[in-house]
Amino acid sequence: MKKCLMFLILLTLLPVPSLAEAGAHRIEQRSVPVYCTDLQDWRSAEEMVLIPDYPLYYVDGVKDLPYVELSDFVDLVNKVDTFDSRDPFGAEPEVKEDYACSADEDGVFVCAYQPQQSQVIIDFNFGTLTYTCMDTFGKDPAYSPFEIQTNELDFLQRVYNPKVSRLGGPKTLPLLDYGIPMIHQDGKYLLPLHTAFDFLMWVPKAPAKILCCNGAAVFIGARDTMFGYSDAPSELGEIYFAQQPAKRSPELAEYGYNELCLMLDFFYGLKSSHHIDSFRGFFRNNGYEEMLLSADPAEADQALVDVIRFTLDDFHSNFNFSSWMTGFEAEQSFEGQSLSSAIYYKNAAAFEQAFSESGSDGLEFYAESGNTAYLTLYAMNTAVDSDRFYSMSLEDPNNIGYRDAVEQILYAHAQINRENSPIENVVLDLSLNPGGDVNSAACVLSWFLGEGYVTIANSFTGALGVGQYKADINRDHQFTEEDSLRGRKKLFCLISPLTFSSANMTAAMMKMSGAVTMIGQTTKGGSGIVTPSVTGWDTIFTLSGFRTVVTLKNGSWYDADVGVVPDVYLSDPDVFYNRDKLTEIVNAIH
Repeated sequence: MKKCLMFLILLTLLPVPSLAEAGAHRIEQRSVPVYCTDLQDWRSAEEMVLIPDYPLYYVDGVKDLPYVELSDFVDLVNKVDTFDSRDPFGAEPEVKEDYACSADEDGVFVCAYQPQQSQVIIDFNFGTLTYTCMDTFGKDPAYSPFEIQTNELDFLQRVYNPKVSRLGGPKTLPLLDYGIPMIHQDGKYLLPLHTAFDFLMWVPKAPAKILCCNGAAVFIGARDTMFGYSDAPSELGEIYFAQQPAKRSPELAEYGYNELCLMLDFFYGLKSSHHIDSFRGFFRNNGYEEMLLSADPAEADQALVDVIRFTLDDFHSNFNFSSWMTGFEAEQSFEGQSLSSAIYYKNAAAFEQAFSESGSDGLEFYAESGNTAYLTLYAMNTAVDSDRFYSMSLEDPNNIGYRDAVEQILYAHAQINRENSPIENVVLDLSLNPGGDVNSAACVLSWFLGEGYVTIANSFTGALGVGQYKADINRDHQFTEEDSLRGRKKLFCLISPLTFSSANMTAAMMKMSGAVTMIGQTTKGGSGIVTPSVTGWDTIFTLSGFRTVVTLKNGSWYDADVGVVPDVYLSDPDVFYNRDKLTEIVNAIH
């Protein structure tokens, strides 16, 4: 008995091999070019080569599941960061080294983002990946960690107050529990390429970057536009789709399925409101698992289409682009309609008919009826840079961009505040606005409220960011009360079931302020920031991401996806676009 006990004690003292190292693997290296592009890039494909020879690794003879050595990948992240910070018309900058890495012999790899002293710790012994602070990892210290857009605009001032915001604590992802292969062998730390990208670049950069790999090259860019559009591929798309369509190996099919479950479980921002405990369980219980594990990538793509359309059904999540494995001309079936979509399209038909019957081909973006001014924003978009903002003429409304929100705000502000202006009420019409960019929304909020607040939460870390914006609407190069309508006019916002995304965010922030009377019908919602994503088999889709718009009340926050409820309900869509009738309603509100 004593001998047995001593034997067991000796066993416990022996070194334990890491979980990821069990058994020696046959590892093959292959070098490929890395192409890197941004949203609007007119260079030739040859000029887009960031790295001509980048090492990929293939394990145990599986030819379609690429791995990367993590130190090599950190070098790639630094090069992409340098590319993003370059002046397209200036000299090539020196390679940034904001990301540094270290590793020990015991199976722990650390990637540190030095400007924020934030780390990702990948433990090959326990099969985990831990962020010490995901909210600061990869974030420029000059901006709020919750900044969605960091465009340099002289007319839009951004203030981040950390006292009213909060960061999340350390968060761990159980990679091995999800079946993500991790190999620590011969001094190398190998992860699948997509896993390395997802957690070291996609998470901190979302929604800015995607990565694809057809085996012959790696492609990093801004959304699927780097491959062209549905009618024809770009030059880069021709290189990407030059590889012949192929069946997935069992290893790739399993990895792709596991990676999808992992990403959706932790980074689908509306998971809790969909009441999904785990996507693996959901896929299994509802008949999607077999399709997602199929050797045929087209069958897996169809399952993804159906999940996005009929289950996620949030209008921010969409199927975008087939992978090279199915080919450029691959088509998925989009038959059928979800309940939310059916309701939306019926509402859209009613409002669009009322709009078309309003007395003209379309309402002017700016109009006045008696003492009430109407600004109709059909989209939250702008093409205005700082130079044009301060130089553009506001004399002729025909020269104002039909769908440029900032140009329209400038024109409306000048008209409302002209000498002897009769305007007492201002109605911002967002009833047909499907959303757009955050810069436009911030300008609208600043114009109406003086200080426009945007509140963003991280559904993964539990962090909250409160951003404050001011816009120089009167173009005097100062940020003062004169730039805003608040306290000078009675303010109203017209909303409908078509008001979505950034327009919904604008309405939600106005409602939260208590300074604007909301009239119309409850908005469609849309709170998760649109986040381009890629499956492990290189299918591109967008996800309603983990950065979500929330409203604050008494220190608590609430998801804005439920929509904004009006203070004054209008049941008839025809009234929305009858400006004289609407003016009577507005003047009756006290």
